[in-house]
Amino acid sequence: MQIVPSDISGDPQLIMKYLISLLLLVCCVNPVFATDNLLSLSTTDEDPTNWLQEKLGANLPLDVEFVNSAGQTVILGDLIDRPTLVVPVYYNCRNVCNYLLGGLAKVLPDIKLDAGESYRVVTISFDESESPELAAKSKQTFITAMQGKFPPDAWDFLTGKDVNIRKVTDAAGYYYRKEGVDFLHPIAAFVVTGDGKIVRYLSGYRFLPLDLTMALVEASEDRIGIPIRKALEFCFSYDPEGRRYVFNLLRVSGSVILLTLGSFLTYLIISGRKKRS
Repeated sequence: MQIVPSDISGDPQLIMKYLISLLLLVCCVNPVFATDNLLSLSTTDEDPTNWLQEKLGANLPLDVEFVNSAGQTVILGDLIDRPTLVVPVYYNCRNVCNYLLGGLAKVLPDIKLDAGESYRVVTISFDESESPELAAKSKQTFITAMQGKFPPDAWDFLTGKDVNIRKVTDAAGYYYRKEGVDFLHPIAAFVVTGDGKIVRYLSGYRFLPLDLTMALVEASEDRIGIPIRKALEFCFSYDPEGRRYVFNLLRVSGSVILLTLGSFLTYLIISGRKKRS
């Protein structure tokens, strides 16, 4: 895509004037234009930004009891004793939870860390009605999908009582609600240190190996990551009337043009100095 017309491309001063005019056009354009060009991402009956409230630096309660896929009662702190990826789902989910766990099964073998030694994965069902047998079936499905490339003991699938589940999810700022046989819930996981401190949130159901590796390394070094919400809120905002996320076209396009102006100005300054020298 050609940003600068070809008839002025040889004159730096005309290029600068053109880019400034373009920036002013974006900033001063009629608001109706922005409204007509909003990109709808999702719809719910409430503001979904309230369903995941990042609590970086907060600690999970490690003294709560759960039941693992073998039917054994375990203390959360016995599992989270090193950097750990905590994944809230429910096993009967017919939609995004399976995509999330399937995405993990695809990416975990590519993590260049020693699974079970350097880090662990703990999946917690937030449906108290689900059984250890169902957790075992889910674990078998995703461990089998990795074809022996990930140690089964490094990935726990837990069930538990509602009071204990909510202690963990509330501490993480992860909120959900049951509707019929399904749940409304965020699509996210979080990485904690060996003492349960939350250092990073990972949003969506597809994680890149590099992102997950960096989060686990941050946890091993007790470093807190950058909130994902700050980046998302720059590009998207929630429209309570339309009950949807909308793309901030003017903000993003204005930022792109500002970056272009800054880069071009830097180029002019550097090229001017070279000519004088």
